[in-house]
Amino acid sequence: MDESRRVLSFREPPRFLLRVALDAIARRYPIVTLAGVVLISNVAGSFFSFFYNTQLILPNLNDQQRAAFWDLAAPLYNFVAYPLCLGLGFTAVWPLVRGLRQLRQGARIDPGFLLHCRRRLVNLPVIQLLLNPLGWAPGAVFFPWMITTFGGTDHAGTIWAQFAISFLVSTVFTTAQTFFVLQAYVTAYLYPDFFQDARPEDVPGMISIPFNVRLAMLFLAVALMPMIALLTVALNLISGDDAHRLSLYSFAIGLVVISTASGGGIFWLVGRDLWSWMHLQTQATGQIALGNFDIRIDHPRADEWGRLTSRFNDMAEALSKAWESHETLGQLVSPEVRDQILRRIHGFEVTLQEITVLFVDIRGFTPRCAGADPARIGALLNRFLTLALGSIEEKGGTVNKFLGDGVMALFGATHSIPDHADLAVASAREMLTRLAELNAELAREGEPPLAVGIGIHTGEALVGCFGATVQGDDGRPLLRREFTAIGETVNFCQRIEQLTKKCGGPILISDHTRLRLSVECEMDCAGAQELPGSPQPMVVYRVSISEPEA
Repeated sequence: MDESRRVLSFREPPRFLLRVALDAIARRYPIVTLAGVVLISNVAGSFFSFFYNTQLILPNLNDQQRAAFWDLAAPLYNFVAYPLCLGLGFTAVWPLVRGLRQLRQGARIDPGFLLHCRRRLVNLPVIQLLLNPLGWAPGAVFFPWMITTFGGTDHAGTIWAQFAISFLVSTVFTTAQTFFVLQAYVTAYLYPDFFQDARPEDVPGMISIPFNVRLAMLFLAVALMPMIALLTVALNLISGDDAHRLSLYSFAIGLVVISTASGGGIFWLVGRDLWSWMHLQTQATGQIALGNFDIRIDHPRADEWGRLTSRFNDMAEALSKAWESHETLGQLVSPEVRDQILRRIHGFEVTLQEITVLFVDIRGFTPRCAGADPARIGALLNRFLTLALGSIEEKGGTVNKFLGDGVMALFGATHSIPDHADLAVASAREMLTRLAELNAELAREGEPPLAVGIGIHTGEALVGCFGATVQGDDGRPLLRREFTAIGETVNFCQRIEQLTKKCGGPILISDHTRLRLSVECEMDCAGAQELPGSPQPMVVYRVSISEPEA
């Protein structure tokens, strides 16, 4: 991963001593703590069921029926249900125990087994939704059947109805509560180990619980089930005697306290998950808006929020690559040309327009390279091209091509500027000033100086993107284009630059350029010169390299 990449993750540091201790235990022994979390959630449900049964059902039973409850039904059911559910739960998490040990030891793990572990982990809350009712729902049938079979059939209809309500409330409440607790726990403490280089939502075979279904479970657990329990209490208060009412008052108060605490806890877990996701998304999208495309969110989840997070990371990756291509294109052509090409305005259209062309070439550079160290020659050439580029672009020109030891530049090609001839001459003079500084540095380094010839010509040229269409591997046509200027203006400019070897210079401009100058410039006429391809001789002028008068 790129060291410059910034990763946002949500790891809220615990602020209380108890939470610090529990967090440390969970990170050190995540599977053991996982079992404890599930067990505690079900034990809480067991306490609710116990008090519900003892306060609302048992007082209405006869002695034989109460004996059947305490001596037969309760011991037998708990003896079978808890070990069975714990055994099934252990079977469900056993692959995670093996996989986590190998991951944390850095041992090689079989890819197929790792995939199995990931699938088991993302589906663990759903597996719990199936296993948990297996331990609770049968009680709605087992208890009334045992009581009416071994204790008599008095009030049999009421007994069946009361136990149905008791275990319905306990099943839904405990199962939903355990689902949300388990989902939050595995996301925080197990996903970081198992999904270091994978996405939970991409695991094949994942069973996803839609968000609206999770909201319905939340409603059942924290609203509907407690209301049903309180309704049952209210009905018993109406029909019960005074002594029984007092115990029901206490049970009702306890029910409200437990429901409030449990419901608040579930809402805190769900709300904290949603807040953390929104917080990270807000931070990350803010960074994207600032142009920091290397931002990523490290918050793996196996739900809709996780998929949205992954899509954000994919988007950021695509933007990062697009920006890298954007910057790379800006190194191949000028930023102005790049932006026009990307906008498909001027860059793709070929137009006939008046421009000023500048050619600069290093004199005697090829012989200088013979037998010289390539690295040293390359470094020297880069130093010259850097000063040439700066001189041209600072005057509004565009470097169209690097021609080995020379440069072709265009003025007035990428955008309309009336004084493109003045800017080209000013750029040439600035280039010579900077070249003098470079030659001073070379002299101190024991290197011979560089000499250049610069030719400038103004006229009409075809400006735009030129290229070819080729066939890609998939059969689709691909365009290969280059932004440039073509025509006699460009050809004549290059030949004027070559005339500096004959006529001196180092700056020669054509008469066409002289006539387009709006700023006085000291120059002397070098006379009419024959140019290959020109129907008649062209008058050229040597430009003084001294500063122009104010």
